[in-house]
Amino acid sequence: MKRWFWTSLALFALTPAFALTPEWRDVDVNKDGKPEKVAVTNLADIAFNEQGQIVGWYIKTVRATDFKGNYDRAPNLVRAGQTLPGTLSDFTPTSQEFSRQEPNNPDADFIARFSDGETTFAYTVHPRFLTIDLDIQSPTPRKLVWTGIGGTDNPITKWLGQGNNQPLNAGQGPAVYVGWQTQKGAGFAMFLKPQNPTPISLTQLNGAGVAEVQVPAGGLKLKVYGGANELVRLNVEGFYQLPGVFQPNIWGQISLGLLWLLEEAHKLAGGSWVLAIVLITILIRLLMWPLMHQQFKSMAEMQKIQPLMKKIQEKYKDNKEKQQEEMMKLYQEHKINPLGGCFPLLLQMPILFLMYKIMVGYEFGQGFLWIRDLALPDPLYILPILYIFVLLASTWLSAAGNKDALRQGILINLVFAFILFSFPAGVTIYWLLSTLISVGQQWFINKQLGLPMYPAKS
Repeated sequence: MKRWFWTSLALFALTPAFALTPEWRDVDVNKDGKPEKVAVTNLADIAFNEQGQIVGWYIKTVRATDFKGNYDRAPNLVRAGQTLPGTLSDFTPTSQEFSRQEPNNPDADFIARFSDGETTFAYTVHPRFLTIDLDIQSPTPRKLVWTGIGGTDNPITKWLGQGNNQPLNAGQGPAVYVGWQTQKGAGFAMFLKPQNPTPISLTQLNGAGVAEVQVPAGGLKLKVYGGANELVRLNVEGFYQLPGVFQPNIWGQISLGLLWLLEEAHKLAGGSWVLAIVLITILIRLLMWPLMHQQFKSMAEMQKIQPLMKKIQEKYKDNKEKQQEEMMKLYQEHKINPLGGCFPLLLQMPILFLMYKIMVGYEFGQGFLWIRDLALPDPLYILPILYIFVLLASTWLSAAGNKDALRQGILINLVFAFILFSFPAGVTIYWLLSTLISVGQQWFINKQLGLPMYPAKS
């Protein structure tokens, strides 16, 4: 047992820290012999060619993944074999500029600017977001062709005309937004919308996913989202609110509720996300206190009658029916519901899952002590290791002196604990504090029932 534990811990210790420095890189992403300029961020890598087109928009399903120039298996939003996104008519740039607003600031914007002397086409990539800004300055009208998204899921095309409430799959004329989404809830999406209230003027949007946008004389400014087709992320980026973009199910509605509580706690905490997570954890535990109290009491009572249960099992080991009958009498005599501790325990799992979905998709823009970003795993693994110690304390208390229960609990719980090594630090803080509160509640109940705190000596 000890050897297994320390071997697993060593493997995690050898894993590189979850960190990535945003930067420009020269990579031949499409293997044409010419390197493209790639904006490398924690959320996506976006590659531009010399014509100002996007040749690769590679989404990171695990935040801060470093593709290290190998994009063959990376999810790419650019459709193969079609006109590249960002194709501007009658535009052959004679100069290109790739820069950062503040080179030493990891949160500084990437700027890709292309010009032919009269027309300027500029992209602004924000490292903490999946939305990029397009700014086209042109003295004459032009046409912008945009395609999206790549993949094999036959994405749904959405066009929301001005004054409409529901999008269509094709159209032309003034549009509030243009979008492409995978048909499944999970997957990817891309949306174009104007930076100001003026609608996009579309010459054409067809079912093949090609949008032709009119660029008036003077220019046009657009926002383009490319990333996960996921509720929290679309909400963070400001696209969820658009009509017809996303219809959440019951879990999505609960996620939005939890997200609202988290943001309100953030305001109450004076702008500290860590304190906001602490406040939310305490609130959830207070709401669950009666149910958790019942769970821990049921578990403690079960441990208390373990000797009596063993006697029944030994006495009726050859008669399973009689054994079950006597067990039920024992439960009734001590007023114990053997399933009483299951529901509260199962109730915690969906909450943990929803907190994970929220925090893995949310943009905190804030760290804590040694943690650079609460949406990234703890790079030093301090929080997961602390959680292991708290979990051992919880297992010790729930065993209530039963050596067999202690061994089984340690084995099962440690397997789950190691999953937290890859969880966002914000989730680990929530689960660590929640488990710590459970330990206190467990200790209080065990003391009330007079249960032993240590296993009996053999």
